[in-house]
Amino acid sequence: MRALVVASGGGHTGHAVSAAERLIEAGVEVAFVVPEGDSWTEGKVRGLGPVIARTPKFLEPGEGLAVGLLRAPAALLRALARVPRGYDVVIATGSSHSVAAALAAWAKGSDVVIVEATERFLGPSRALRALSPIARLVALQWEEQRAFARKGVVVGPLLGRRAYEPRDEGYVLITAGTYGYRRLFDAAAASGLTDVVIQTGRVDPGPYSRMKGWRAFSFDPDLERLIAGARVVVTHFGRTAVEAACKYGKPTVLAPNPEWVWMRSPVRMREAEMMARRLGASFLPPKRVSPEGLLEAIEEAIRMRPRECEDGALRLAQIISSWAKG
Repeated sequence: MRALVVASGGGHTGHAVSAAERLIEAGVEVAFVVPEGDSWTEGKVRGLGPVIARTPKFLEPGEGLAVGLLRAPAALLRALARVPRGYDVVIATGSSHSVAAALAAWAKGSDVVIVEATERFLGPSRALRALSPIARLVALQWEEQRAFARKGVVVGPLLGRRAYEPRDEGYVLITAGTYGYRRLFDAAAASGLTDVVIQTGRVDPGPYSRMKGWRAFSFDPDLERLIAGARVVVTHFGRTAVEAACKYGKPTVLAPNPEWVWMRSPVRMREAEMMARRLGASFLPPKRVSPEGLLEAIEEAIRMRPRECEDGALRLAQIISSWAKG
């Protein structure tokens, strides 16, 4: 059996890697479609299978649907030209980027699996709305997502294999994804915390690297190593929170980032709070981001127990690999 996995960047690439690991364990041959120019994603999938197509992103988080509709025809034409035949199934991982590649593979005979994004609790993603009518399987990561698709199957959050054994090296890991969260970082800098590892994304790490006992950098391609060694993880609304709490059992503070345009919707803020409850994480909304508020959230996270989660990637691979036997 041959599977084409669409790794669309960021947390979607994390979903793709987790699914691919478990599919390979089940004896499935895996290849990938990645976004054009996304060297980080290419590095993450290297060693699991070949990248057989690079396709354009036609809609970024926070951009309006009208923009996507204008770009979609060109994106679909490029995907049709670049995505080859010969795959039994194509797995889209919840991003708008994955839609064109999945449609192209479906047009060439592949069954479609759409995995809903981990951040969705109150309404479906555009990718799910676009692909669920043609999907053989709609894979959901949370019980709350059942309302999004009548034929959906809750497999659980896609975690994949642990790359490292959990340990406590005493530091607080602070990360807010690609964009960074300056207000949170500044609150941490003023809090008196002295053993901190901070990934700043697009925010300049310079001022934080001069803090006593701090290690600051823009980006680490192996963030999972840092999660595994942290005492506490402070992070934004996304896959990193799920990995910290569910995969590594770390006390976790979930701090949604309003400096990211996509997070300025009241719906996203409500979904972030729902994710925190689901994970057993401390929730730090923007109005509480201050030196005192951060320290209180960290102490609360240490007192709380992260929820245990079964690996949805394992269940997903079991379902897909069973089709080869049928």
